[in-house]
Amino acid sequence: MFSTKESKPHSARKRMVTNVYSKSFVQSSDEAHEVTRTVLFDRLLPSLDSHAITGSPLEILEFSYAVTMDFVSSYLFGLTNDSNFIQDVEMRRRFLSWYFKRSEHSFWKQEIPALTNMLRSIGLHLVPKWVDAANAEIEAWLLRLCRAAEQSVKVTSDHVQKAHGTRPVVYTQLAESLKKSTAKSEVESGKDQDSNREGLLVASELLDHVAAGMDTSGIIFTYLFWEMSRDADLQASLRQELLTLSPTLSMENGSDLPSVRSLDALPLLHAVIMETLRRHPALPGSQPRITPSTPTSLAGSPPLPGGVRVSAQAYSLHRNEKVFPDPEAWIPARWLNANQEQKDEMLRWFWAFGSGGRMCVGRNFAMQELKYVTAAIYTNYTSSIIDDTGIEQADAYTAGPIGNQLTLKFARV
Repeated sequence: MFSTKESKPHSARKRMVTNVYSKSFVQSSDEAHEVTRTVLFDRLLPSLDSHAITGSPLEILEFSYAVTMDFVSSYLFGLTNDSNFIQDVEMRRRFLSWYFKRSEHSFWKQEIPALTNMLRSIGLHLVPKWVDAANAEIEAWLLRLCRAAEQSVKVTSDHVQKAHGTRPVVYTQLAESLKKSTAKSEVESGKDQDSNREGLLVASELLDHVAAGMDTSGIIFTYLFWEMSRDADLQASLRQELLTLSPTLSMENGSDLPSVRSLDALPLLHAVIMETLRRHPALPGSQPRITPSTPTSLAGSPPLPGGVRVSAQAYSLHRNEKVFPDPEAWIPARWLNANQEQKDEMLRWFWAFGSGGRMCVGRNFAMQELKYVTAAIYTNYTSSIIDDTGIEQADAYTAGPIGNQLTLKFARV
């Protein structure tokens, strides 16, 4: 879906999973509720508590990747088949090593695949061979998750799945949709389709979901915790707001979750997240689009012929001084103090998730995750900075800290 150029095939693939990422579905999903409860109360908070009790620092970038991977993989493949990177530190670090080895060499196959493949055929490797090895490891890992999800669908009754929140929501939806699409193609063509190819299509699609869900939200959490850790008064104000939830996300209250709607009604929590997404978008780089066949004018330009690559980027849109005064500053209050007209204009320029037909399909899941995790942490802990060397965002399409680290200290309130 993410790399599909043509609009119709892209829309067809996106429709296969749109419903399980819709706001109404995610908010009412028993599986999303159980994923959230398990990741927060069985993994995240106990892990933070161990650091708080001993006073030991925590490198939060890697930890944030673990949190976001556990959320997205649980929703995709089911809790019994997920990554569990919060607790499985060894596997987490192996995966991140594979993942970031390959990411810095993505330009060649993304921008000039034909030349890259042609040179490779004569022994000239623009992409190092160890990148292929890292890709192979990630693909094998992902295929194991797919096979486990498929097996759990076959052997687990619907009643048990719902009781334990283990239904692989996105995997099931995508696999069933592709089977229907394959069956239709077989009828139209009169030829049997390769079932193995169908499985690889599912895995290929879900690898994109895994990468997007881990990488982007992990970066956002890192910058949110960094900004919050610089302002003890803001932490106190947010905590006061969070204590109005019923039930609260306090560890002493057990593992009941407040409703998503009650979280959405908290203005400061929303403002903190929106301002982090604006000031520190995980994907500030250019988002390419191809002009349609009919000549099209963009932003007052002369008519552009079809097939022209154009782009926009969150970095520039989020720094429009007329809309976001003092745009380089992180100011959550701008979302609290704006009148309705100003809010509408800010949202018109807000592009953390893109817009239109290629808007991030997982945005509702991501926002729900961001709110629950932030609320759970700042209900129970304060955070302070130990080492933020290299916290500046990289000049890249996907922009984490140039130092690849942020070390914080957490203390129980």
